[in-house]
Amino acid sequence: MSVAAYGKTVASVFDAVLDERLASTALQAVAEHVGTSGASYLLVNKLTKRVSAIARWGSFAGSRSEYLAHYSKIDTFRVILEEAECERLLRLSDCVPQSVLRHDAWYNDYVLKGGACDVLGSKLNESPSHMVILGFHRIIGDRFPFPRDMAALQQLMPVLGNAARLHIGLIDAGYQSAIVRGKIDHIAAGVIFADGNCRVVETNQVAERVLRLGDGLTMRNGQICARRSFETAKLAQLVANATDARGGYPSAGCLLIGRDGGRPSYVVRVAPITVGLTEYDLPMAMILVSVPDENRVSVSELAELYGLSPAESRLAVALAFGKRLNELATEFGLQITTLRTQLSSILKKCEVERQSDLVRLISNIPVVRLTPSETELV
Repeated sequence: MSVAAYGKTVASVFDAVLDERLASTALQAVAEHVGTSGASYLLVNKLTKRVSAIARWGSFAGSRSEYLAHYSKIDTFRVILEEAECERLLRLSDCVPQSVLRHDAWYNDYVLKGGACDVLGSKLNESPSHMVILGFHRIIGDRFPFPRDMAALQQLMPVLGNAARLHIGLIDAGYQSAIVRGKIDHIAAGVIFADGNCRVVETNQVAERVLRLGDGLTMRNGQICARRSFETAKLAQLVANATDARGGYPSAGCLLIGRDGGRPSYVVRVAPITVGLTEYDLPMAMILVSVPDENRVSVSELAELYGLSPAESRLAVALAFGKRLNELATEFGLQITTLRTQLSSILKKCEVERQSDLVRLISNIPVVRLTPSETELV
């Protein structure tokens, strides 16, 4: 397999992470790359212990709906894979004796009736909330090696593991194929599209606020960068890898971006986006920025709650995010005396005495993030 073909397969895998409608195409690319008759991709919810989604490509004829409704609960091989190490390849016929499979309802009524006689699988990745399982089907009557190119599969496994890690991370951040649906503003995490040189092409509102605050991540001359040079260099490398700007093939990665004042680091994930997946005719990287344990009320909500002016509410929220008055004076282009006057008014309206009390008040305001479907009904 050529480097170009390998790179195309890798790109299709990460495209499917960003848009689930491309999952079958990605599975086809992977199955053909390693030489199998089909493949399945399972997303397991660890809280409910149920398979919440399944994607498939190939000649296997088993019903998805029947699997989700019944056979996933008695899937003998899934139990084995869930307990195995991530990215370890296991073969059903090696794990379960034929004497046992002969009496197994899942194997006889679903696997065999669907046209397969063996399965090669792996748990690609897991988080506290989800896990991803990949399986390849051996069709009945297939006399070729299974898979035909084991070396190609082993080479691809780290890529598949990284893609699964990104998929789970996006789910935990509230991402639901928002790129192609134009709904990136509904994602609770920050989303940034950048070209191979880290030039910002588009952001959602959360990312815009992160960049405007300049706490850890910021922009210089239109390029996204971190406040510390070594983090900027690593971010640039990840973006270059994702956009294939320096040769090779696209890949994903992640890093932590430190912040001031002991606040939690930004968790930054970078993934490739193929030309044509968005409206921009150039390869881009998607940069996802999340702070899982930090939510703040919006500027408009705070103004509504306490009768603050837009300028006062903007200042209060910025202070709650750890910004200092002298920093904000430069950022807002105002005299620090003006900000002190606004702060005095804010404290009075919020009925607190000190700035620390104000930050504590804002931090304790419950925040509800609407899902896209809920927002559309508003």
